[in-house]
Parts: sequence; structure tokens; C-alpha cells
Amino acid sequence: MSSLHERIKRQWAQSSTDLAGTEAFWARSAAGLALLRDVRRAAAAHARGRALDAGAGTLTYRSVLLPHVQEYRSLDVTRTHPALDYLGDVQAMPLPDGSFDTVLCAEVLEHIPDPRRALAEIRRVLRPGGKLIITVPHLGYLHNEPNDFYRYTTYGLRRLLEDGGFAVLSLEPSGGIFCFLQLIPATFLVGLAYGVPVIWPLTSGLLRASNALALWFDGHTDRRKLFALHYAAVARKP
Repeated sequence: MSSLHERIKRQWAQSSTDLAGTEAFWARSAAGLALLRDVRRAAAAHARGRALDAGAGTLTYRSVLLPHVQEYRSLDVTRTHPALDYLGDVQAMPLPDGSFDTVLCAEVLEHIPDPRRALAEIRRVLRPGGKLIITVPHLGYLHNEPNDFYRYTTYGLRRLLEDGGFAVLSLEPSGGIFCFLQLIPATFLVGLAYGVPVIWPLTSGLLRASNALALWFDGHTDRRKLFALHYAAVARKP
């Protein structure tokens, strides 16, 4: 059983690396598509000027930001991509004060031991009037152990942002219980089938169908979004 678990983790990680920056990366699960939809919407409305992708990983959001900004820069604590611009911790970024108009911090804050310190650093590198686009998980299984510290509610995220000196412009739920439940079999399917000739194309078709169903059910149930998968917020530095 442990070898199967390791294969699934390994192949999911491999698919993340291989598909980063493509639609296929997000289409591995309904959760991914829901998150992409919300980040795209926020980027189109708010991303401008010089942008920093804080905790950029494999630069999966580069293609989302580039149509809306004049300059894209990326930072992560390890060299996760050959094109990474800055090597550094979001809690202590090696960047000048007021050097960015936009900061994206997507699915990163849960992996940072001191989220308040990270938000203070983001505020520091933003210019006055600059905007932070941030997403955090509400539901989610343990991942990237042992660096998986937190889950957030809408109230907790708002409190963190406001205490950190940001004006919250929007804070919306993303996905729901059906996206969360679909993520479990989707992870298994990708882990077992990715890279296998014939099987992977068939699996991709099955994932597209299950993605559509999960998104539809989440859009028509749980109107109060008690089971939001993620929260997506936009906040401004005064």
C-alpha cells in the first residue's frame, strides 16, 4: 500500500512539473479549475504594473498574470523552476520596499509558519495603492509535509489581512464540497495513469467529465458556501 501511495504522490508531482503553465495542469481536478477561474477573474480586474508571484513554485500562474502586467517576477524559497527570478522566503524577501504594484500569493500562506510576518513583508514590497491577490485553502488534505500548517475561514483571512494593514476589496469562496470530494479520486487517477500511453488520454477525458459535474453541483448547492474549498481575496495597501 505504501508503494502505491508513493507512486501516486510521485506521479502527481511529475504531472505538476510537466503540465505547469498549461490548461492541462488545472484540468486535473475540478478544484484546480475553480481556483484558476477565481485567480483569472482577480488578475483581470486588479493585476497591473510590476507583479511579484510570491511562492511561485513552478510558475503555474505566470500565464495568468502576464496578459495584465508590464513585468512579471517570481520568488520561492527553493529553485523550483529554472526561470525563477528570486530565491527567498516570503517571510523575509530580499526585495526593496515599494517595488511592486501587484503581488500574487496563491496557496502559499498555509505553508508559512508565521503568516502575519509574510503579510507584513508583502505589504512592505507593495507600493502605496498596490494590490495583493491571495488564495488560501479552507478544505484540504495534508500535503507538502511537514510544511503544511494552516487552513483558513473567510473570517480568519479577513482578520489577518486587516490586522496586517490591508483594505480588503473582495473575499470570495472558491469551489465547494463536490470539488473537494472529486479531488480525491482525481488525485488517484492522475497518480496511476499519468504518462501511461493510451490510458492517460482516456483518463483525461474522464477527468473532464467529472470536473464538469463537480463544478455544476457546487454551483447549484451549498448556497451559503459553508464548505468552500478555497478563499480568494483582493486587498489594497493604503
